[in-house]
Amino acid sequence: MKSRIATLLGAALLCSTLAVQAQTTTPPAQGGGDHMRPTPEQRQKMRENFKAAHEACKNASDKRACMTQQMCSKAEDKAKCEARAKERAQKMGKHMDEHQAMAEACTGKRGDALQSCMKEQWEKKHPEQKSDKKN
Repeated sequence: MKSRIATLLGAALLCSTLAVQAQTTTPPAQGGGDHMRPTPEQRQKMRENFKAAHEACKNASDKRACMTQQMCSKAEDKAKCEARAKERAQKMGKHMDEHQAMAEACTGKRGDALQSCMKEQWEKKHPEQKSDKKN
């Protein structure tokens, strides 16, 4: 009987400790770093800036450039914002060029043949990263 009470008491104590620990939140990291988690106020500000930029660029012919200009005009460090946008655009362009080349290499194939062709093309472009996905 005593061992049951002790076991139940220990289990209850352990569960309550885990529940209290799970409810605590860690504050956002202070200091430098590119991957800091924004606070709720910062997220709200970013969301409002994005909506305003989206509204301003609704009828623009080059929406991407307009959005970049609108978003970077409100950034603290405009030069850094524009540099990051340019870098993202270059990466996206490279990625789209690779995808286009893969699609051209696999033209005329459908279904499983297309899937295996795309996988082969991807592995040719990225030999250091093997695709381990099972389909």
